[in-house]
Amino acid sequence: MKRLCCLPASALLLSLVTLQVQARAIHECIAVPQASIATDMPAGLDEFEQHLWTANTGQVVSKGTGTLLLLRLFSESPGVIDSQQFTKITGSLKGYTPSSEGMPEVVDAHLTSGGAGFAHKGDYWLSHSADVELHQPHKGDGRIEVKVTAVGWNSYRKEDRSFYLQFTCQLKEIPVEKLSAWQGGDGNLWRSFGPTR
Repeated sequence: MKRLCCLPASALLLSLVTLQVQARAIHECIAVPQASIATDMPAGLDEFEQHLWTANTGQVVSKGTGTLLLLRLFSESPGVIDSQQFTKITGSLKGYTPSSEGMPEVVDAHLTSGGAGFAHKGDYWLSHSADVELHQPHKGDGRIEVKVTAVGWNSYRKEDRSFYLQFTCQLKEIPVEKLSAWQGGDGNLWRSFGPTR
């Protein structure tokens, strides 16, 4: 009887360990040369797709003449409905070259954040004036420390929210044509709110 009593507890513990293993958090820092932020909504989108495009405003990348910084954060808690949370920041890098000394300035940064499952109905925070600071803790290893402050407005909830983000990530360079929908490239609009597995 004792063995049967303990079996469910063991199974529960195993389930919890499995859930913890599946939890994920992603921080991406991407420099995109010869790029610009796309501002015109594509023609031919249905109403649902138009809502998704609007939720991704300021985060879509197209060919251009500048260099963009894409910051992409994603977290997911397994076992919780609609737990996928995204934060996307896109800004222009002034004076960036891959081997340059010091950190470039980030200007004209946009922030969008919310639950991936609710983006289509307008339940997300949007800011067109995010402040982004870059620092390099250790020279030569490609890692950068990012600090972001912004106030986003949620038109669905009719409220604003302050954002303060600080994290370290590896800066990588990706051409426009290689960006996924999540990173800011072309693709299925629904995939703009989370990385594919």
